[in-house]
Amino acid sequence: MSWVSGTQADMQALLNVTADSLAEHCGLTGDQQENSVFLERQLGLLQRNPSQSVINSEFCAKYLPALVDAYNAQDTPFNVPMRMLNVLAYLPYFSRFLLTTAGSSICKTQARRMTTASSDPADPVCIVEMCQFLSTLLALQGMNSVSEEDKQVLLPKLRQWNRRYLKQQITRCLKQLEGDPETTVMALGLKRHCEKSLDECGFEGCGKSGTSKLLQCSRCKTAVYCDRDHQKKSWPSHKTTCFQAIF
Repeated sequence: MSWVSGTQADMQALLNVTADSLAEHCGLTGDQQENSVFLERQLGLLQRNPSQSVINSEFCAKYLPALVDAYNAQDTPFNVPMRMLNVLAYLPYFSRFLLTTAGSSICKTQARRMTTASSDPADPVCIVEMCQFLSTLLALQGMNSVSEEDKQVLLPKLRQWNRRYLKQQITRCLKQLEGDPETTVMALGLKRHCEKSLDECGFEGCGKSGTSKLLQCSRCKTAVYCDRDHQKKSWPSHKTTCFQAIF
């Protein structure tokens, strides 16, 4: 009976996806070791959860610096922290973290790891994931984040993967590094979308921009407003993803 109860409790805990449970499976809390199997299961559940953005935003506010520290401690291009970072890369919390000293070299690091890896991941899904992550980083941090030397090593790898797997994430990453004009425009659009809340008034229909003239939300630091009135009127929609950021 105790074994059954324990199993049921474990299953219930697995089904309850929270920012803290994701951090636990990433190995960021207490003495817990990372658990890639449980993390993948919870991320799969999270994709169907209407509160996905809320949970991911809370995770970023509480754990993003620790997750990046864990990422920096790795030496392979695909790993548990990278997998989680790829999930969070669309959020303004992530875009703002990239502007800090601690986040300034993530694109360079990912490109270098993909360049120097002695072998490819056995699972093609891992290759797609790391190419998607690098593609997003290239859009957010710019092509200059990757050295010309690393670029010349990466291009043949990406072309080989592109022929073998025919996945859009790999194709997009390849075209970015090749300087394809259409893909460059798309990357700029992604960057504007991800960073919009950092430099444009969050009140719907305002559109005023210019970070030096806007008021930053003191709690999450991922939203700005042209005045207190617009901030107050935006609070009902903003509060769901507004968490006290530790960075």
